[in-house]
Amino acid sequence: MKYRYEELTWEEIKEAVAQEKIPVLPIGSIEQHGPHLPIDTDSRIIWEVCRRGVEQAGEEALLMPLVCYGYSPHHMAFPGSIAIRPETFLGYLVDIGTSLARHGFKRILIANGHGGNAPLATAAAYEITMTTDSVCGMTSWWRLIVETLQAIRESEFPGGMSHSCEAETSALLYLRPDLVKMEKAAKHILKNQTEFIQYDLISTAPVAILEPFSRLSETGVQGDPTLATKEKGKIIVEKAAERLAEFIREFKRREISPTPPDHH
Repeated sequence: MKYRYEELTWEEIKEAVAQEKIPVLPIGSIEQHGPHLPIDTDSRIIWEVCRRGVEQAGEEALLMPLVCYGYSPHHMAFPGSIAIRPETFLGYLVDIGTSLARHGFKRILIANGHGGNAPLATAAAYEITMTTDSVCGMTSWWRLIVETLQAIRESEFPGGMSHSCEAETSALLYLRPDLVKMEKAAKHILKNQTEFIQYDLISTAPVAILEPFSRLSETGVQGDPTLATKEKGKIIVEKAAERLAEFIREFKRREISPTPPDHH
């Protein structure tokens, strides 16, 4: 079974539309991840989650090519980071989704691997849905496995799982241990966390604030990577892929009603 979108012919794409397959678009970033992780960490994790999730979903989905650059201006004080302007990033995602809708795909899923992308990716999903006959959803891998992260974490909350942290470092130890420099991993928990503002993957704090990372962390790390293990990484990646496959199957069954009338 071929599930890679770019490997299909146009006739096979047409057949995939007829079969109501769901295109899954992974989006990541190229940005600093402290002294111990590679700059493609977000892209690498979301690609593996999506690849495995689409494989598990079987005939239900197609895996789109990775969008590896994201909204990362808050990392630009650290060498290597690439920042895409918000209007460019938003428009790019909308153009991809609109193209898929034009070909007849009725359900589209954006799967995100970088926290800074989330607001813009959500807006893109909404815009695709509002301007086409398709329905587009958006999820971030950590939102799929909140209970799993709560169960396996040893780092403090809030703050222990944020960026280049226990979770992301564990995932890389599982996926590409040769790229991880654990001897350089160091804990850095932000001190200005409150009931309203928290930096943690599983936080539900009510206020969102995005500041330059260089203002908050000298190393670019937010969290405790020293507690990362390959075993935790295996759980994180495999559970996220499993949950993604579960949602793909649910999304495939979700009825899409005809375009509602305009009541003006």
